[in-house]
Amino acid sequence: RRVGAERPLVMGRVLVVIGRNEGERLARCLEALAPLESPTIVYVDSGSTDGSPERARRAGAIVVILDPARPFTAGRARNEGFAAALERAPDAQVVQFVDELPVLQDGTVDRAKVKQLYGDAK
Repeated sequence: RRVGAERPLVMGRVLVVIGRNEGERLARCLEALAPLESPTIVYVDSGSTDGSPERARRAGAIVVILDPARPFTAGRARNEGFAAALERAPDAQVVQFVDELPVLQDGTVDRAKVKQLYGDAK
């Protein structure tokens, strides 16, 4: 497992994004999450061949690459993401899993809904 971070850690909240060969969907996801009060973002990759891990790193996410010696499953990715979240932000009060972002009919991300779903609870 390789873990690295560019984004400053926010101890109260971590968002875990999982994927494989997500390409532009991952870019739109990370772009939509970026303005949210600087949450810590963990991206867990299940064997991508399209450069998704590098894309996530450039966006400032902590990147976890799953070992291909074991089968890839969504549950395994979430568990490894949760472990990485607690390793990097042991005082986190909330870990949220982002499986899919709300998208409008024209294909753009519904940023208001993203803020409502994943923004800081006040």
